Parts: sequence; structure tokens; C-alpha cells
Amino acid sequence: MGETQAEKQRILLIEDHQDLQNLVERFLEKQGFEVISTREAERGIEIYESQKIDLILLDLMLPGQSGFEVIKKIKFNSTNDDLMPIIVITAKKEVENIVRGLDTGADDYLTKPFDLEELHARIRSVLRITEMNALLRQQSKSLEEANDRINKLNQALIEKNADLRKSLINLDNIFQISMELTSILDLKRLINSALLTFAGRFGFRKLIFFYQEDPAQYRLRVLNSKGFYQEQVEHLFIEKSDPLISRLGNKQKPVVLSEMSDANSKSSAYRELTDLDVEIISPIIYQQSVEGLICFGPGLIEDGFSKIDIDQIVTLSNMISIAVTNASLYQEVKQLSYTDGMTELHNFRYFQLRLREEIIRHRRTDSDLSLLILDVDYFKNYNDTLGHPAGDAVLRKLARILKQTVRENDIVARYGGEEFAIILPEVKTKGARILAERIRHNVEKAEFDNEKIQPNGNLTVSIGGASLPENAENYKDLISKADTALYMAKRNGRNQVQLFIPKMVQ
Repeated sequence: MGETQAEKQRILLIEDHQDLQNLVERFLEKQGFEVISTREAERGIEIYESQKIDLILLDLMLPGQSGFEVIKKIKFNSTNDDLMPIIVITAKKEVENIVRGLDTGADDYLTKPFDLEELHARIRSVLRITEMNALLRQQSKSLEEANDRINKLNQALIEKNADLRKSLINLDNIFQISMELTSILDLKRLINSALLTFAGRFGFRKLIFFYQEDPAQYRLRVLNSKGFYQEQVEHLFIEKSDPLISRLGNKQKPVVLSEMSDANSKSSAYRELTDLDVEIISPIIYQQSVEGLICFGPGLIEDGFSKIDIDQIVTLSNMISIAVTNASLYQEVKQLSYTDGMTELHNFRYFQLRLREEIIRHRRTDSDLSLLILDVDYFKNYNDTLGHPAGDAVLRKLARILKQTVRENDIVARYGGEEFAIILPEVKTKGARILAERIRHNVEKAEFDNEKIQPNGNLTVSIGGASLPENAENYKDLISKADTALYMAKRNGRNQVQLFIPKMVQ
């Protein structure tokens, strides 16, 4: 017989909204979970007490018994393990309802409507925490049982037992610290918190965090430090080809720098770190590659660190390594989700998000706001004649011209195809016209390959624009008016700027 398939984790979904129940059930099953659904609280409790369940998704507002009553019965009245994780789902955003749910015993919450990917992330996070809590409880229970047997055999081991208890508390503290750090997805804030944790918990007087922020540069730079003057570390970097990095990659754990003295003759990093009083180095490893370093200077304790301290430093360093990797991946995915892959401008999704944000700010502060939409003239002719690679090259060059022409706080995005959009915060119609003309002129005078095949003999753009509050009142109206103005620019001969005026729609 073949190997048995790994058992799927079971999720009990108690939700009275049929459409949402179906949506969540299909999504979670695609993520590899087994989902058992019901619309009634009483039936949900029966399922929980009769079947193996790993997590409960619970709507607070249910017919019959409320979600709060379900939580109480499961957490306090049930004979089952009270570690059962519960994530509440509620359409109410009032703080008192959320607090009441958490106080009753829920582990996390989501408010409707919610993002399914966020739901997946919350489920994975709660299941991880539950598994760790169960492991800690089991370890604690095992230690207690062992201590009882030891105390019966030899009372002299009480002091050792106290040391074991202290270690367990320290491990729990390390676990709590690591959970806090792994919840931070902003890389720079995470690193700052990590260094402060090491300084506060272990008394390190000097700390440096190296990281490879730019994949194109094969070197580690100082992202944060404690206990140094800025001029000591601001220009400091370590080449990833340095022998010290290779040694750390092979060990994949914190090492004492003095124990690597054989690298002294070949490693410039070794000499520089030694001059900065670095004593311990912990590598940040991702996919078998050293992506960062935590460098520890001398501590406040003159006698050095105990074995327990070193073990805790190793554990916490490993946790931080995972957290840094997660934060980096999160930032990378977030950046990709808002970037147009070909032009490296913001994409349409980001444009929509920022335009709505700027309109909200306009309403709040009564500031001006303008929008430009531009289109490459006769782009189909260029693309069909020379091929898509040539057309793509034009779009990339046009993107560079736009970024070089606009202000630093203007938002440039690829609107779609050969169209681009520019959001101009705090700019009135007059300023929008000036910038639009500058863009049109810069494109017209730029040299593009084989542009003489165009009907006008060179490659140009047409630009339409509209402003708040002069021309529009809301998001859709502003886009519509700018698009209307662009249409007029194309109709009137191209290679020109048109800003919206009321007679365009008569």
C-alpha cells in the first residue's frame, strides 16, 4: 500500500449568510483546508463536540444563540481542550463588539467585508500560535511531571528545578518577543525593534544590522545601528564575496568573531568589524544565501554571557531572520502589486487608489487637484509597422520622460495600453496646462527610433486634463472630464493639450 495522504486541517464555519458561506468555503478548500459549514449556532456546537476541529470561523450575529454564547460554551463549558482557536466575523465595526468578542475568548476578528487573502493570513497566523501554545503547554506539563519525579527521588535537585523553570519562563518571553517581531511587516521598523530588543534584554551596548536592500548591488549595507556615531557606520558595507560571508553561510548560525581569526588575512569585513568592537555575528539566511547580518558588540555584563544567554540569542536571531525574510517578501509583493512590469511606473490599480486618496484630501483640506491623461498619437501605426518590441521600447522611454518632467510629489501611472495618467496634487487648471505643455514639448523633441514612419513625421502625444473643483465633483466625474478633453485633443489634430471646458459636452 502507498503512503497515506496527510490529513487536512478542519475548519468549522458558522455563518448564516449563505453567499458569504459559499464564498469562504470554496476559497478555503482551494487553500487545502477541509471546511464544515453550518448556519446555526446550536448545530455548530454539536459539530464541534462530535468531530475533530482545528479552527472555528464564527459570525457574531446568528439566529437563535449569538456568537458570544457559542464562544462561552466552547471556551468555558465544553469538556474539550480550551485551546480551540476562534476567529469571529462581524459586520459591526463598533469597538465594544470587537472587545466583547475578544474578552469572551475569541483569538482574532475580521469585519465584513474582508479580503479573502487577509482571512487566509489570519487563519494561518492563529493556527501557528495555537500550535506553539499547545507545544509550550505540553513542554510545561512534561517539565512539571519530570520535576515531580525528580523531587521524590532527591530533594537536592530543587535548585536545578528552579533553573529549569526560569529557562521555561525565558523561552516563553523569547516566544512572546518573537511573535511581536514577526507581526511587523515594515522592514525598517522591524529591524529597529529587533535591535532595541537585543539592547534591552541582553545589555548589548553596540549593535549593527547589515542588509542587502538592493538586489542589483551584491553587498550588505548598514540599515540600522545602536551605540555608534552616524559617521562611523553610514558608509560601511560588506561585499557578499567577502570570505567572512562564505564562512557564515556554511555555519548558518551565530558565531563568535574571534573564533574566525583565520579569516583575518583575507577578509576586510573581519578587520572592519573587529575595529568596531563586534564580538558576535548572526547571519540572516534566505534560500541558502546570507542576506543580512546582526552584529553584536560588547555587553554590559563584564563576565560575558552564560550558555543560556547565548542559546536565547541564537533562538531570537533565528526568529528575527524569519521575520526579516517575511517582511522583505511582503514589501516585494506589495511593490509588485502596484507596479507596471514593463514601464516600472505605477499601475492602474495604484492610480485608482491614489486618486481616491487625493480626492478625499481635497475635500478635507479644500486643496486643488488636477488630472492629466495622455495618449500616444498614431501608436497603432508605429506598433503594427515596427512590431511590439519597438512599441514597448517607446512606452518605456515615454515613461522615463514623464518621470523626469513631473514634480516629485506628482503621481505618474500607466493608465492602459499607450495611455498614461498623472495626478497633480495642489495644482489648479493653469498649472496643469503648463505641465501638460512641457510634457508634450519634451516628447515631441525626444528622438525615438524610426519615428519618421508616423503620419506627422515624429512621435507625439495628445493630452487631456481636468481639475477639482473647477470641472468636476468626484472621482468618476474627474476621470470622465479629463478623458473628454483628451478626446477633443485627438479630434482637433493631435499633438496638443486640451483642458476641459463645459462646451466640450454640449
